[in-house]
Amino acid sequence: MLSLWRRILSTLAYHSIFDYPLTLDEIHRYLISDSVVLLPTLKKEIDNLLKTGKIISTVGLRSRRQKISTGKMIIVKRASRMISIIPWVKMIAVTGALAMENDDEDDDIDLMIVTSQNCLWIVRPLAILLISLFFKRRKPSNHPTHSNHFNHSDHFSYKNHICLNLWLDESTLEIPVSQRNLYTAHELAQMKPAVNKDGIYERMMWENRWGKKYLANVWKRFEGWKVNRLKRSSHFQTFDLFSLLNLLSFRLQLWYMKPKMTNERVSLRSAFFHPGNRTDTILSKYDRLCHRNI
Repeated sequence: MLSLWRRILSTLAYHSIFDYPLTLDEIHRYLISDSVVLLPTLKKEIDNLLKTGKIISTVGLRSRRQKISTGKMIIVKRASRMISIIPWVKMIAVTGALAMENDDEDDDIDLMIVTSQNCLWIVRPLAILLISLFFKRRKPSNHPTHSNHFNHSDHFSYKNHICLNLWLDESTLEIPVSQRNLYTAHELAQMKPAVNKDGIYERMMWENRWGKKYLANVWKRFEGWKVNRLKRSSHFQTFDLFSLLNLLSFRLQLWYMKPKMTNERVSLRSAFFHPGNRTDTILSKYDRLCHRNI
């Protein structure tokens, strides 16, 4: 196991990739560690690192982005209330930089939506319609040769555009083994639920408790949860006609999206419309920083 000061520096190195200075509480919450560390112990070690000049205190960039993110969260609340009128929406969560209050002015707003079982592809067009009518929605590129699903023109701002880029059916909350890494664990840890019905957020964290291998302090708060304590939705799970409608809607939407798709991961029970795959890039940068500085 790495010494505590090395774990602190590793945590700061990871967040430096996103130009994101952390507060003491955030260093504690997002400490990269496979074992729980108490806050007083962490604070004492950080004080030592500050005194020796191994780390410095920075607040300017953080303060500016927090103000920007506060304004964007107002939009999130309004959009979430609108989408949640669809009866099969179980969770709406803010992801990405905004979840860490680290958004820039021109950034879009990333949302993840979890639906009842066998409802994802019925909910998706309804949610897109509502967002398109009442908000600014980030739309996919119409050009099939673009590097990813979204248009990245330098002449267009995505300021406050809502990007519905992550979709899950409640039956697939557990991240596949092949995708379990520090980046994915952190994305789970930092997401903020704006709508959370039937304890779906807690259930998702419980089903992905593999994340404590990377961020033990985050998953400590979910230790008391048991699967049988979490209410599971029974909406239409055995209603064959509804499942058929979902399947037909999936086939139709897949047919429509296919000419524009590149590295998106789409299935009957999940859809990941990431504008580019950042995982490998982020983890490579993190490894280089740790090797160089720690």
